[in-house]
Amino acid sequence: MLLVVGLGNVVYGDDGFGSCLAQVLSHYNDFVFDGNAHGIGVLGTLADYDILVFLDIDVRLPPGAVAIERVEGSLTLQETRLIDAHRTPPSLLVGYLRAMGRDPKAYIIAVGPKTLEPFSPPSQEVIKAVPIAVEELKKLLAQFGVELKIGENVVEEFKNCYRRALRYERV
Repeated sequence: MLLVVGLGNVVYGDDGFGSCLAQVLSHYNDFVFDGNAHGIGVLGTLADYDILVFLDIDVRLPPGAVAIERVEGSLTLQETRLIDAHRTPPSLLVGYLRAMGRDPKAYIIAVGPKTLEPFSPPSQEVIKAVPIAVEELKKLLAQFGVELKIGENVVEEFKNCYRRALRYERV
């Protein structure tokens, strides 16, 4: 079984990328879950899946850059020391799953953020990266025989997620 999991907090600008994209895609696909900023709280949901695909930001990437990587999972002292119940990276979530006796194949489709300022809308760089991330997700899911369905205007739906959350007229 496969699950796509969006992570992030829309209140912190580009950090909401994964959460908002998951909200959009979940309208058309029952295998997409918005993990929001629940961090470790999503472990129970993830435990039953053999394949996990995370949608999240990666501050190591240039703004708007999209990367697809395999997530190996780690419970290193450095990673667990940085833990915050709401800021848990996919590698740590997968590490906990492995410690629980699960061994999912895990991937991340990440976008480089430009801003993480509280109450800021998504940057133009991240907005422009949305269709690229969706295409990469389609390709990855196709490898597992899963078809991703999307609406007519995924970018507009993505921006609407921020509009609803932040009550912005213009995004």
